[in-house]
Amino acid sequence: MTTRLTRRAIGVALLLAAGAVVFSAAPAYAVPPAGQICPGLDSGKIDVPSNPEVTSITITVPDGFVITEVCVKAGSANQGNGFVIIPVDPPSQTFTFEHPSGKGISHYSYSFEPVSTPTPTPSASSAVIVPIDSTSSGGGGGFDGSWLLVAGLGALALGSVVVGERVAVKRRLAG
Repeated sequence: MTTRLTRRAIGVALLLAAGAVVFSAAPAYAVPPAGQICPGLDSGKIDVPSNPEVTSITITVPDGFVITEVCVKAGSANQGNGFVIIPVDPPSQTFTFEHPSGKGISHYSYSFEPVSTPTPTPSASSAVIVPIDSTSSGGGGGFDGSWLLVAGLGALALGSVVVGERVAVKRRLAG
C-alpha cells in the first residue's frame, strides 16, 4: 500500500510541477490600450509631475552613452495624442523633446547605448581572435528561459509514465 501511494503521489506531483512549468513559461501580459503608455525602453517609464506647463524636457545620459530614441506621451489616445517614438538621429548624449501635439507631457522613456568607437582595421599580418558569446541566440546556449519549457515537458512525460504504469497495473489486476 505504501509503494502504491508513493508512486501515485510522485506521479501527481510531477504532473502538477509540469503544468506549473508549462504555464509559467508562457508570458502573461496585462496590456493597456494601444497608445496609452510608452514602452519602458532602457530607462523605464518616467512619470512627469502633473503639470500641463511641462511641454519640453531635456535628458542627458552619462559619458560614454548616447540616446537613440525617445518615447513621449501627452494627452489622450482618444484625442489622437497617444505616445510617439522619436528617433534621435544622430544619437546624442543630450536631447530635448516635446510631444508633437504641444500638450503637457505625462510620461516618457528613452533608449540609450554605449558610444561606439571605430575599431582599427587589422592588417593582413595580424591575427584576429573572435570571442564566442555563449549568451547570444546564435552562440549555442545561454540562459534564455527555453530550458524551463524543456524541463516542464520532461517532467510531464515522466509523470505520465508513472501514472500510466499504475493504470495499466490496475487494469491487469481487474481483468
